[in-house]
Amino acid sequence: MTIKEIINSTASVVGRKDVVEYLENGRESSSDTLDTVNKMVSLLNMIIGELAGTFIPLVKTEDIRVNDGKIYFKDLSFQPLEILDVYEGDNPVKFVHYPEYIKVNGTSVKVVYSCIPPVYDINSNIDYSETDISKTAFIYGLCAEYCICSGAFDEAVLWHDRYVSCIKETRKLKNSKIKGRYWE
Repeated sequence: MTIKEIINSTASVVGRKDVVEYLENGRESSSDTLDTVNKMVSLLNMIIGELAGTFIPLVKTEDIRVNDGKIYFKDLSFQPLEILDVYEGDNPVKFVHYPEYIKVNGTSVKVVYSCIPPVYDINSNIDYSETDISKTAFIYGLCAEYCICSGAFDEAVLWHDRYVSCIKETRKLKNSKIKGRYWE
């Protein structure tokens, strides 16, 4: 799912036909249309950052060669929020946190960490998949934020409620585990 797809759907929902035409046909547009597209990109980046930092972590896995037993956070592809696990092969490796790195015993490890998402542009693919967070949730969130910026506060509340419901449902599905039953 791309930033452009989400913005296109959101623009359609909030009645910004000029934005839809610009995104679909690449038509020449007014500065208002371009400003709206740029604003929506910024708002969507804000929403993604909030989700990754607060509700649904963006988890990355990276293979790293270890020098001197240290893995510096700056050497990871994304800025980590939390180191979740470290493995050498299939075996867990103990690690110790320091302000700028983690210390591990191993030479070639796999680091699993939650991270701060990059700043996306209009053509970027979002690192979340549709199974992590639905496209609909992003559209609802962007509708809410766009309505707030446009001064449509009553509409913003409705979109925000839908967004929160979607996120709660996603979290419930991700965090729920139902123990299987059996009878003897």
